[in-house]
Formats: sequence, structure tokens, C-alpha cells
Amino acid sequence: MRRFGTLLRRWFRANGRDLPWRKTRDPYRILVSELMLQQTQVSRVVPKYAEFLETFPTLHDIARARPKRVTEAWSGLGYYARARNLHALAKVVTDRGRNPYATLPPDAVSLRELPGVGAYTAGAVSSFAYERRAELVDTNVARVLKRVFAPDLVIKSTSGQKRLWAVARELLPRTGKATWTHNQALMELGALVCTARVAHCEVCPVRTVCATFAAS
Repeated sequence: MRRFGTLLRRWFRANGRDLPWRKTRDPYRILVSELMLQQTQVSRVVPKYAEFLETFPTLHDIARARPKRVTEAWSGLGYYARARNLHALAKVVTDRGRNPYATLPPDAVSLRELPGVGAYTAGAVSSFAYERRAELVDTNVARVLKRVFAPDLVIKSTSGQKRLWAVARELLPRTGKATWTHNQALMELGALVCTARVAHCEVCPVRTVCATFAAS
């Protein structure tokens, strides 16, 4: 597993995309990016991300806005429950807009208690905003972990999900800063190389430690 992490992070440092949410450690901005990226392509999110943050620079701004205004700003991304959840979360965190300096908690357990925040989003905010050692598993990560470590695993099963999260946890580097790179790299590998349609094994940086590649 250590070899996998070394190869993965080395590849990402040389090949990771220059995305705006990778340039910040602001927890609110990280949260917005993660919610937008759920079920929406990166190419559609990039321009909307900047536009939305210009309209609502902080959680406090979201909390004080009318729900309709938030969903209008979300227009073009679809799945409007994400916008409604963000509005509800902002009201909880800022005490219904009364605390302009409120921010998101740093640990995944506390983050999961907030409206609309699941295990993946909690791990992403904790890791990407606060550089905590927090594992995360989204669709891309699940596919990579299955192909590399457990080709026979059924991703959608309860036992399969538990195993994937356990593997993700075992793979975490020793420091939070390295974990930031590691988690970004896992997601990037699934998005660019180990894709759902085609596993581009010929250019995959971890093929030498991949169980699926070894069996092919």
C-alpha cells in the first residue's frame, strides 16, 4: 500500500489539473466546490463556482439570503437540493445569520452532523480545507480502489462499501498535508485515467501494483 501511495502522489504532482478550489483552504469555498461537483462535470462547475462565490462570498451571506435567491444563483447546475442543503447548513452554522464569523468544524464527525453533509463531503472538507487525515470515497475513488485492491468486490453492497472505506483509511499518509495530495490524487486518477468507460492501464501510474492489471 505504501508503494501505491508513493506512485500516486508522484503522478499527481506532475499531472494534476489546475482547478480553482485546489488553490484555497477556505472551508466554505471547499464545501461549495464539493457540493457543485456532485453529479456535475468539472467543465460546468468551474465558471459557476466563481460566479456563485462572487454573489455569496461567505456562509453568512448564504444564511441571510432568501432560499429562492440561493437556488437562482445555483441555476445551470441542476440538483437543486444541494443549494437548499447549503442554505440550511449556513443557517445552522451561523445561528441563522447572527454570527458573521462562524465557520465549518474541522473534523469529519462534526461535519457529518450538518444538513446535507454525507461521509464523502465531510471527509473532503476536513482533508482539503483543514488538511486533516480524513479518508474519502466517491465514485471515482471507489472504482480505483476496487480495481487496484479488490477486483471481486461489489461496490454497491454494504460490505463492499465498508471495505472500500477501510482501504481508503489504510492508505492515508502519516500527515494531513500529504493526505491533501493523496486524496486529490485518488480522485484525479479516477477522473482522468482509471475511468468508468475505459481503464487506461497503459498510462496508469499505479499499474505495477494493480490487481486488475496483473490479472489481465
